[in-house]
Amino acid sequence: MMKLINFRLHGRFGHFLRADAGASALSYPVPPRTVIMGIIGAVLGLAKDQPQEFLEPMHVAVAGSIPVTHWHKAKLRKDPPESLPWMVKSTQKQDRNTGPEKATLITQEWLLNPSYEIWAALPEPYQGKLEARLREHRWHFQPSLGLSEMMTDLEYTGTIETEKLPEGTYSVETVIRQENIQLDIENVYQGKLAINLLRMPRTVTPERVFSHARYLLEKGGRPVAVRTGEAYLAGKKVLMFL
Repeated sequence: MMKLINFRLHGRFGHFLRADAGASALSYPVPPRTVIMGIIGAVLGLAKDQPQEFLEPMHVAVAGSIPVTHWHKAKLRKDPPESLPWMVKSTQKQDRNTGPEKATLITQEWLLNPSYEIWAALPEPYQGKLEARLREHRWHFQPSLGLSEMMTDLEYTGTIETEKLPEGTYSVETVIRQENIQLDIENVYQGKLAINLLRMPRTVTPERVFSHARYLLEKGGRPVAVRTGEAYLAGKKVLMFL
């Protein structure tokens, strides 16, 4: 038996920058495993690049529909102002023009009112610490949905036991990793499901080297029937870990 901490993650805006984004900053529709790891690290007070070192192996599942998006224009500075001279005289007057400063205008794909249900199992002592902080609704650093300006709230739902299911066909209610699965195409057609295929970051080293995996999810967050040996029963829901 494995115990999973269940909580809801939601906010006004979200932006999870795609690794393959070009001039336009596209967003993943759901938080990748690495983003959830960073959010949990912020709750626990782990420094930057420490979550991937201390929280592995981490089991996490995410469910939710694809949010409506909005394209937002943002001006980003490319070059910093010119540095000050090494010698400064007391009679020297301030120069308003400290050198040319280039800027670029890009568009970012913002998620509107994103809301996700998360199940997580961490190695101790972090599992107990996360549960306590979520119960008390307190965290060390303010968690965000991709960008620091996009603050998020975490609502603790409960801690539930889960068991691994034998290989078979199940209606999975979370984002599905496309590894050793067989999609029930007939179920997709009959249910008129809108399946989205994604390639998202899964792990990251302390040196910030990412590895990716392929996933599928239904646009409205509806269950998708797949044959797999990696499904888990948590309460009344069937999950698959990212």
